[in-house]
Amino acid sequence: MRRLLLVLLLTSSSTALAIGFDVDAAGGFWIPSSPQFQLRLGVRQHLAKLGERVSLVGTLHGGVFLHTAGTRLGVPVDLALELHVGPVQFGVVGGPWFHFNDGDVVRAHLGGEFGVRFAKHFRVTLEAGWLQPAPLVLLRFGVTF
Repeated sequence: MRRLLLVLLLTSSSTALAIGFDVDAAGGFWIPSSPQFQLRLGVRQHLAKLGERVSLVGTLHGGVFLHTAGTRLGVPVDLALELHVGPVQFGVVGGPWFHFNDGDVVRAHLGGEFGVRFAKHFRVTLEAGWLQPAPLVLLRFGVTF
């Protein structure tokens, strides 16, 4: 693991190590029970520049979600690793989601993302994943700065 981090740091340029922020809103469906809406804030770290138009980005997201069935509120906390190839991104995301008014307080979340960046700061991302105990599909609209 240390060698991998060393290789990533050595292959990256100083501009690739910039920290950024993003805000996104999402709507989707948690398959067994309800539509879901989210609002998140993320802190982005460019980990490596792997080519002229390819980079590796890590993001820590936190926010709030609402499941409309039963009015379940909660806080999603996710760590994402994204590969950016020009305006297109592929990623994996996962972490604990805290449900405040539900019997299971902590649920596991894991998903895959596909997104497209428009202009310099806007992006649309589709996430297909799993939120314990069932599938979750979300469409996100985000702003990166």
